[in-house]
Amino acid sequence: MSGMDSAAIFHDIVSLKTDLTNLRYDMISRRDEIKFVMESKDPNLLALKQVWVETMQLAMRAAQIFEGSSTDLERSMSTLGSLVNGLKSAMQRTQALSKSAGKVLERSYIVIFDLATKEYCFHVDSVQEIIAPKNVVSLPEMPYFMKGVMEHREHVIPIVDPALILRVKPQSTRQRLILVMKNGDSVALLVDNVRQVAPVLSGYFRQPKSNEPLLKMVYEDGTTKIDMLDPKLMLEAGLRRAFAYSRQINGTAVKPVQTNRSPAPAKPVTIASFPTIRTSDTIETPRHAA
Repeated sequence: MSGMDSAAIFHDIVSLKTDLTNLRYDMISRRDEIKFVMESKDPNLLALKQVWVETMQLAMRAAQIFEGSSTDLERSMSTLGSLVNGLKSAMQRTQALSKSAGKVLERSYIVIFDLATKEYCFHVDSVQEIIAPKNVVSLPEMPYFMKGVMEHREHVIPIVDPALILRVKPQSTRQRLILVMKNGDSVALLVDNVRQVAPVLSGYFRQPKSNEPLLKMVYEDGTTKIDMLDPKLMLEAGLRRAFAYSRQINGTAVKPVQTNRSPAPAKPVTIASFPTIRTSDTIETPRHAA
C-alpha cells in the first residue's frame, strides 16, 4: 500500500470516528428522551422507539469495528462508512419524529428545592430570582405566614414561609429565598435549600393523586418523584395578603405634593423607613412551628 493510500485511509478513519463521536454525544444529550420513549407504552411513540432501537444497534456495530485491530479496521472501511451514514440518517429521523410527538417530549426547566424532609419544585417561569437571606427585619403585626422583610434591589420584599402554608416542619436554619412575582409584586419564599435548576421532559409530569390544593403537577421519571407547587395557587391560599403588604410598604415612598411645581423624584424605600425589631442574615424556625 502506498504512502498516499495510507494517508487517505487514515484521513477517512479519523473523519468517520469524529462523526461517530459527535453522534454519540448527541445521543447522550438526549438520553432522557431515549429513556422516556423506550419505557413508554404510548402507541404514538412506537415509530420513534423503533428508530431509536435501530440507531443504538448501528452505533454499537460501528463502535465494535473501531475497537478492532487496525488491519480489521482498514478492511471494514466500506462497512463502517455505511454504518455511520445510516446512523446519521437514523438520528435525523429521530429528530423529525420527536418534533411530531408533540408536547410529551418538550423540554422545560424546574427549580428543585428542599422544604422539610421533601423535595419540591417550581417551574422556572414562576421564579424571578434565587437569593440568600440578608438583613432580615421583623415587623409588628405581620401575617402568620410572614417571617419578615428585607431590602433587595431598592425594594422591600416580604418573606413568606411556605412551610406554614403546607403545614410541614422545616429545617431549623433556612438558607435560600426564591423570589416569585405576580402582577408586578415580588415576594420571597423561604426554603431550606435550592438544589438545582434541572431540565426535564414534559412527559414525566402527571396530575397529582392527592387532594392537596397547592400541588400543580407531580414529576416522576421512575427514579425521582417531586411535587410541583404553583406559586399562584399559594397566593390564592394566603400569599396575596403578603403582596398587598408589599404594595403598602413600597407605596409609602412617595406622597402626593400639593404644589404647582413638579413633584420630586421618588426615593427608593429602605428598611430604615420602618421600626426594626430584629435584624438577621439567617431565619430560624421557632420550636412550636408545625
